[in-house]
Amino acid sequence: MSDATIWALTLLAQRSNWNRLGDRFSGQALRWDLSDAVGLVLLVAGFALGFWLLSRLGKLQENWSRKDRPRSPFSELIRAHGLSRRDRFHCRQVADELGLADPAEVFVRPDKAREALATRDADLARRLFG
Repeated sequence: MSDATIWALTLLAQRSNWNRLGDRFSGQALRWDLSDAVGLVLLVAGFALGFWLLSRLGKLQENWSRKDRPRSPFSELIRAHGLSRRDRFHCRQVADELGLADPAEVFVRPDKAREALATRDADLARRLFG
């Protein structure tokens, strides 16, 4: 006998097992045990917990991506003006000294920052504010 014939006969011999596979779930053979109920409840609870965790993770990522980052505009302005690390340090010191909420305000509020920056580095104040 060929392998295909043996495989076909094996499959046909298993047909009764395939027919009986659904017997427990229909007709008079339908049984519902406590273990089935517990399993179903645990399965539903697991799916609910998984969806809840995914929604929380999504909200956390959404909040993180929308979070205002006050140092990011400051860093971009430092790069745009081609300032060195020392210049960056002086600008940050001036922002802290003036109590600015966002260090980038040093660049957009020259009225406050010019004098404080000039005491630290007159050349930097001249380059930034003219």
